[in-house]
Amino acid sequence: MRFLSIVAMGLIAFNAEAGLYRGETRVGLYQDSVLDTEKVTHIIVVGSGVKEDSNQFFQTGVARAHKYKELYPNQQVVIISSPEVRGREDAEVFNDFNIPVIKFINDTFTPEVLFSELKQFTKIASLDFYGHSSPWAIKLGKTDAALTPSAYEKKLRALKGNFLKTAYVTVNSCSSGFSIAPDLSKYLEIPVSGSLTSSLFERIESDGRWYKEENYTPENYVLTNTFSFNEDQSCKLGLCYRMKPSQYYYSSYWGQFKEGGVNFYKFFCNYDNNTDGRCETAMAKSLLAFPSVKSITVDSSIEDFKTVAFDYLCPTYKNKNKFNECVAGITAAIERGDLVYQTMPGPELNCNFKTCNATVVCKEKKIFGSGPKGGTCKLNVDIQPNPTNAAQEMVSFLKGFKLLKASK
Repeated sequence: MRFLSIVAMGLIAFNAEAGLYRGETRVGLYQDSVLDTEKVTHIIVVGSGVKEDSNQFFQTGVARAHKYKELYPNQQVVIISSPEVRGREDAEVFNDFNIPVIKFINDTFTPEVLFSELKQFTKIASLDFYGHSSPWAIKLGKTDAALTPSAYEKKLRALKGNFLKTAYVTVNSCSSGFSIAPDLSKYLEIPVSGSLTSSLFERIESDGRWYKEENYTPENYVLTNTFSFNEDQSCKLGLCYRMKPSQYYYSSYWGQFKEGGVNFYKFFCNYDNNTDGRCETAMAKSLLAFPSVKSITVDSSIEDFKTVAFDYLCPTYKNKNKFNECVAGITAAIERGDLVYQTMPGPELNCNFKTCNATVVCKEKKIFGSGPKGGTCKLNVDIQPNPTNAAQEMVSFLKGFKLLKASK
């Protein structure tokens, strides 16, 4: 089925066999009413809040969706989710942010459901995930619904043809850069970004800077985002939140990864023949859609692009001086040519486009159920005493932006 209209077709429901737990999955359209599976499409996947979290995951996905619609008004933006947030029904979450639901699936949001939806689209330009993850799997639905890429290699490779050659994936969640992002890049043969520490929510404030929750300032609270989009946008529409990695190493459910980290979403281009600039071009395209301190397009100046790139790469601190030090450090490293600059306050991993040379290992397994026991994990690492991660990423962003401009 190529076309699906809310008005003409109504809400289509798909049933699955009942189990002990069954969630719901919805497919929504952003600022459109007719789904065309052969149209160039940006897909936002929002994972479950497991009935414990608020709707912030969903809001970060909506903000990304709005960036895409501004950049590419004739392209399609689809949101697939089982929000499962605290205190709201899933249908209410979609309604809260004016997302019309084109398709209802009466089943838990599992990898099989996701693959079934993805394979219907013939021109996927981007895929962005927002939600929870372990170092090995992203959480789609509440129960028994984790996607471990290495367990679905064959099905992921079968989806390669559904992605445009210039496509990319971003995995905005905790610890998604250790194996999830590199594996997805390997199987789909496109650039994929992931986190090498925790991922946290940030909110825009009146000074035009983004702040993590611990650093919110009530006097700078805003109801309208006047910085990140082409026009002023109401926060009620979900357009004032984003996700960004923690400044520090991962310290949460799985353990304390004091051995090292990287505090920006690192891109991986883990496939053969990565010499045609496709990696860097996709990185730059992704940055155009990053909710930042200003709105940029392919027609923006190099300086404006660098402003957003620094916002992406440099950790978010309450102290502005620390951010400025990061900008100066990356700039100096590129000017020297050695690219050496450390953004982590502690040990920093040794990364390239294929791996960060760090493996998560756990001492114990769960007493009940499968998988490792929380709190027992750490990193086996190859620490780089002179890290070049941030400066190298900036060089790649700039190369990609110049290629984008040249290809117009």
